[in-house]
Amino acid sequence: MGIRSVSIRGVSWLDTSSGEHAKRDIVVHGGVIAEQSGESADLTIDASGLTGMYGLWDCHAHVGGLMYDPDAQGYFEAPAARTIRAGVNLAQAARMGITGVRSVGECDDIDLALSRAHEAGVPPGLRLRGSGCALKTTGGHGVAYPREYVRMRGAMTVDGPIEVARAVRHQVSRGAHWIKAALTGGLYSEHETMDGGQFSDEEIEALMTTANQRGIPVAAHCGGSDEAMRFSRLGGRSVEHGYALDEQAAAVMAKASTWLVPTIGVTHDSSFISEDGWPSHAANRAAASIQRHREGLQACLEAGVRIAVGADLNPIGPRLHREMELLEEVGVDRLTVLHAATIGGRELNGLGPESLPEPGAAADLVLTEGSPLDDPKVLRDPALVMAFGRVLKGEGTEHWAPDWKR
Repeated sequence: MGIRSVSIRGVSWLDTSSGEHAKRDIVVHGGVIAEQSGESADLTIDASGLTGMYGLWDCHAHVGGLMYDPDAQGYFEAPAARTIRAGVNLAQAARMGITGVRSVGECDDIDLALSRAHEAGVPPGLRLRGSGCALKTTGGHGVAYPREYVRMRGAMTVDGPIEVARAVRHQVSRGAHWIKAALTGGLYSEHETMDGGQFSDEEIEALMTTANQRGIPVAAHCGGSDEAMRFSRLGGRSVEHGYALDEQAAAVMAKASTWLVPTIGVTHDSSFISEDGWPSHAANRAAASIQRHREGLQACLEAGVRIAVGADLNPIGPRLHREMELLEEVGVDRLTVLHAATIGGRELNGLGPESLPEPGAAADLVLTEGSPLDDPKVLRDPALVMAFGRVLKGEGTEHWAPDWKR
């Protein structure tokens, strides 16, 4: 049966809302933080000298993605091979303190299958929220003509309100946690702009009406202000990237409680762009967008838009940590970055806004040697990582055994 409860004794808990540390004893049972009791736990961890906090979230990931894939290997890959790569990617991310990932577009709904496996503990893994295949229009964002997937479906192509509504319903029936739709252009495709709209007004309305009816949140690849405002007013949950947002769009997003996941690295990390072999149209477009992207992020922060952190790049573990560094480099203070990368991700994905280890909160935790507020690099190699109340790294991992009957 393995261990069912864990007692963490004497940890210095970092509250990312206030920046304060306080010594705590934490009991985890049934995947959540539990009330203190006199009962002995199956596993007791002496955490004196360690800092504890909620784990990191990458809220904009493509778990099996190869980005521009200069050798085109991904276009001929079978689903099984991509699934294996995605699983390795997620396992590395967990070892680097990432306890949650939101997948916003993945071939053949691979992310949804991995999500179910992790939740069941077969195998134990981080918390994964997925959208499955993203929605795009004919000739829309993500097209790499003449390249196209031979053995998998990369995205759902939809044209017109009826096809959009049908696609939303289809993904809900597949068990998606999110709907991902590419409302504007971006960096990827040669024949598009960063903020040019790609869905008609009628298509956006059908998208949001159907998603709202089915109670599923929508994440929008969205670079431009006009589409961001229209999306937000219709109940959109998160704007991804926001390459060219202005103060008016930021105000509308704040009023509508729409989140921003800025993925600042895809325009600002020039060394990675070069090393990763991006084509000239994408590299040049990214360089030209640096200032507007930074200004849009700042406008959203000043307007009170809630922020979560996502890298949009692989491998997830190293790239999320680099994204956090870049957010500091563009002027976001460290505590805000830590809060956005932990509690921001939890709240965006429905786990609540608590920054303290309150009873009933999902037990996705990390323990580090030193405080991330003093040095965020300690999060790259935490002493302990826990998701769903299961220890994924550190003391206790040898006790978890998959239940293959599930």
